[in-house]
Amino acid sequence: IIDYAIKSQPLIIRTIHLTVSSVSRMSQLRGAPTQQGQGSCCIKAQNRKCHMSLGRSIYGRRISLACSATAETLRSTDAPSSATGPSLKLFYRTGWDRAIVHGSLCGSTWRDFPLGKAAGGPERWLVAEISLPSAVAPAGIPLLEFVVADVGKSTWDKPASGGNYRLEAPGVYSLRSGSLRKVGGRPVMVVSDLDGTMVGDDTATAAFKSWWEDGGALRGGVLVYNTGRSLDSFLELLRTKASVMAVPDALILAVGTSVYLRNPAGGPPDQPSGWKEDWEWSAALDERWNLKAARDACYKALAEVGSDNMHFRPKEELNDHKITCGVADPKAAVAVARVKGELAAAGVAANVITSGHGGWKYMDVVPIRAGKLEALNHVRRHFGFSVASTVACGDSGNDILMLSGENLAIVVGNAQPDLRQWTQQQQASEQPLPSGKQRMLLASRKEAWGILEGLEHFGFKS
Repeated sequence: IIDYAIKSQPLIIRTIHLTVSSVSRMSQLRGAPTQQGQGSCCIKAQNRKCHMSLGRSIYGRRISLACSATAETLRSTDAPSSATGPSLKLFYRTGWDRAIVHGSLCGSTWRDFPLGKAAGGPERWLVAEISLPSAVAPAGIPLLEFVVADVGKSTWDKPASGGNYRLEAPGVYSLRSGSLRKVGGRPVMVVSDLDGTMVGDDTATAAFKSWWEDGGALRGGVLVYNTGRSLDSFLELLRTKASVMAVPDALILAVGTSVYLRNPAGGPPDQPSGWKEDWEWSAALDERWNLKAARDACYKALAEVGSDNMHFRPKEELNDHKITCGVADPKAAVAVARVKGELAAAGVAANVITSGHGGWKYMDVVPIRAGKLEALNHVRRHFGFSVASTVACGDSGNDILMLSGENLAIVVGNAQPDLRQWTQQQQASEQPLPSGKQRMLLASRKEAWGILEGLEHFGFKS
């Protein structure tokens, strides 16, 4: 185990105590910075070959990083840039599957730079990454003067006003329908519930998709859907809402009991082959979990409240780390108490989560390490975002876990009464961020409109 205090930015490990002899050295680690000068981190090594959550591996042994911070800081301060020199990144949106940038760097001979689909890049955009010989061009000469063409150079994209496109400074730019602009703003990880939050009003869902594809994703943002749905249920929803729904980079499914990452090489995002399961996350959920004991606890609760008041949900809603029951509102508290008592007696560590309204509630029994918040932090660390650049969005009681973390949070305007009440209590009890804003926002607008409202409130959308 390694413990350290955050002294400055970027983070440097100051004191190291290792219990794994085969790890002989550590390099600089990226974590969540804090303006208050305090933080904590632990690193665990396990005997199985995996990649490091920060993209590194050490002697074939797994290193997983967990950090916490309460300061409202920018992701860009989390770690030094990995760039080796000045560069340009150009996103280009067109009907072409492939294209080229034909241009001159700092007045040099004109040549071709490929535009292609970046692995994990935003949908519908081609991207070219161009290293620059210098961050400053000679006087009167742009860093890059260019046009765009299809790969056969039979069709050209030039400014409508004539001449060529010109870029004067390093950075990230987008070119679409003749409009060349610099992409600015803070990158954000948006972790959103689906039903009642991102999905419900197609106009709102489409408005988020438009902003995300033309802004949020180009800034380096990451979109995650955190839902109680199964993979098959999500894929059917994506196919149904393809015209209005943004494609995510990762999925947290079945109340945090499974995690999937995009697999562009495998297939399109609306097919199972377009996703790959994070088996490391699934394996981690086995700790102190016993599926049979959890099922038995639910049967005993069922016997106590009666079959008129409780039932097991269909098998497609269940998995090796999740049991879901429907419970009538008047008996929900009794059923939950019985399940918790039986699990405690059996020595099983689990979360019992209730949600829903309208006379019936869902009761999900999942491993203690499962749940929307724990899975959110796992995915957040995988993509390298701090809590200050991560925003969770939800509308119901089963979103409380992910909304209660140190990350920023948006409760949409159509939230269920129990969540609204909980949010107001949290806002009253939590200290404001250094910016003076509350960590949680209760939006006035509904569903995806509320997400956009919250992102603007927190400074991620202008």
